[in-house]
Amino acid sequence: MVALNGLAKLLAAIGAGAWLTMRAGTGMGRRVIAGDGLAGRQLADGLPLHVWRPLRTLLPLAMLAGLIAGIGAARLLALYNAQIPVLSALAEIVLRDIVPLLVGLFACGSVTVALSSRLGAMALNREIDALEALGRDPVAHVLGPPLVAVLLSAPIHMALGGIAAIVGCALPLAMIANVGWALWAGFAFSHDAAQAMLTGMAKLLLYALIAFGVGSAVGARPVRSPADIGRRATTAFTAGLLGIFSAAALWTALL
Repeated sequence: MVALNGLAKLLAAIGAGAWLTMRAGTGMGRRVIAGDGLAGRQLADGLPLHVWRPLRTLLPLAMLAGLIAGIGAARLLALYNAQIPVLSALAEIVLRDIVPLLVGLFACGSVTVALSSRLGAMALNREIDALEALGRDPVAHVLGPPLVAVLLSAPIHMALGGIAAIVGCALPLAMIANVGWALWAGFAFSHDAAQAMLTGMAKLLLYALIAFGVGSAVGARPVRSPADIGRRATTAFTAGLLGIFSAAALWTALL
């Protein structure tokens, strides 16, 4: 019985997140079509928060991830002189699996926490009620611009993070396995690597939507005191991690 109740709550949370995400997207579309100038200003404010500011941390993380993957591949090459399969597999794994998951987890830590905290604070300050009293759709007004910013950030973060990871792989490959940049770049920027990059972008878009939906669903719950905001942020982060890792495991197993 407890398991059934837990499953029902999980399905309800997934449904709430999906519904809020779709409503935010359609609401933002209606605002843009109607020529709402405030929507453009909100989006301009959200782009630095979700697109440009995270790059200061994300790019070094991607480079370090590439460095770690490169060390493992270089040690393998030092034992077995199989450059073609190892370097090809390294480029594809980095761009298809490692970088999307890294960026998705970073988004989970920023998007879910930011959304759940903001929605909780707005509910506590009666700002949601004020928007409804003014005849505005709170979901479109509050969640629409962040949704667009998060979706725009996914391909940008994937492309720049992938390049940073490729550069991070180059140093251990050169120092340990004597693989020059020209040889490594031939694999890292090949047709197969480009396909892996596109797959990674698709994964990252899914992870971004999961992070957004989780943050929206958790933040939309009733808030009784300021302490609830911190607890909801922690819940959103944990649920986002579980959702992204579950999606990554299912993608790997089924596709």
